[in-house]
Amino acid sequence: MRRRFLIAFVIISILIIESLAFAITPKELIDKITARTKEIKDSYVDIRMSMSVTGVSSGSSQTTKLTYRFKVESITTPTVVRITYVEPDAFKGTVMLIDSEKKLLSTYSPVTNQIVQSKIEQSQSATSNIDITNPTSIFTDLEKTYDLTVEEKKLDKKDVYVLTAILKQNQKGEFGKGVFYIEKSSLTPVKIELSDTKGQPIGTIDILDIKYNIGLKVANLRSFPKDAKIVKGGTVQGTPGFPFGSQSGK
Repeated sequence: MRRRFLIAFVIISILIIESLAFAITPKELIDKITARTKEIKDSYVDIRMSMSVTGVSSGSSQTTKLTYRFKVESITTPTVVRITYVEPDAFKGTVMLIDSEKKLLSTYSPVTNQIVQSKIEQSQSATSNIDITNPTSIFTDLEKTYDLTVEEKKLDKKDVYVLTAILKQNQKGEFGKGVFYIEKSSLTPVKIELSDTKGQPIGTIDILDIKYNIGLKVANLRSFPKDAKIVKGGTVQGTPGFPFGSQSGK
């Protein structure tokens, strides 16, 4: 009996050691994602973003959930990104064009049939946030400010890596805790859950669809209705990002 137990224990130990040997580390996962993005010439991403916004009304704090859905079409060379809002209805059809080559941010409103154009100036003091033009940019330098762990799970019948990032002490970041679900086969993010340092949810990003290298054309991304009126705006600092604010680790 004891011999059988020892044999079983040895077999289980070997299986555990083998599984650990093949387990991916957070750094290896991020390196793989980074290498994958270098192959991308253009992309199409369908995103739903939910945010919890807390405000004060009648002396008490109230939390409101806001949900947006938009489609992002982007080309890497030159860097041109077109964001088309689908939800909510108040923003439906609104287009934001980020043209790094021309250093222009153009926002088209179907309600007024106007295009507001603003100059983009890069600034060290600009709020970085999470780059709205590239969902994978959130992984850049993540390990410098966050403690990372990774495990393998299933999400909606998909095999995914679950990368968890918790803000390090005395560090500042865009969120207190982030949980990233990354499809194993394609190394693309499918879901991102963000919370503050107190554990309160601040945003969820669902990536409903994503396609790479589909032959997008710069001219098509830059196109607007010919009869739209162009209005000159001011200057914006840096590239627009997800407005999740900044968190500090204590």
